[in-house]
Amino acid sequence: MGNNHVWKPRAFFDWRFVKTEHRRAYRLAFILFWSILMYFLVQRYVVSAGVVTDISMQPSLPEGNYYLVNKYLYVFGLPKRGDIVVLQRDQFDSEQYVKRVIGLPGETLLIRSGGVYINGRRLDEAYAFGCTYPDLGPLTIEEETYFVMGDNRPVSEDSRHYGAIPGSHIHGKIRPDRLFPLR
Repeated sequence: MGNNHVWKPRAFFDWRFVKTEHRRAYRLAFILFWSILMYFLVQRYVVSAGVVTDISMQPSLPEGNYYLVNKYLYVFGLPKRGDIVVLQRDQFDSEQYVKRVIGLPGETLLIRSGGVYINGRRLDEAYAFGCTYPDLGPLTIEEETYFVMGDNRPVSEDSRHYGAIPGSHIHGKIRPDRLFPLR
């Protein structure tokens, strides 16, 4: 028995055997398939990137800045007042908007003389640019809906125009103090 060769199991991908590998195309297709699948799953359910295309969130998010959307955060918790969120106006609108959560479910909201009042107390909104008009309310925010507004109040089209947003239309949270600006 002159064969002293001991057989060793190969690693999943060993470059020494690439030229002689007959199944190379299948392995590369396998890797490519799972890479593409993981990319789409992560983008859909974990984190995605976007760019600010309007001026409704200035000065917090200037037009043209890039941002990361944390999509899995609201699986474990609910939006809080002050969160900057990415949302859809309604289920048929494919465009995404960036706004700040102002009113939470069950609260009473009132806008008078340029100020926003929640349950009778004026909000301290250091992030807001300009006064908040027109006067609105008082109105009670329905369960599982959120009142959202842009930081640049004179030019923002938000819940003052199209009403409170259902929680199911909020896709994720933006943290402008982290990883910004990515220009």
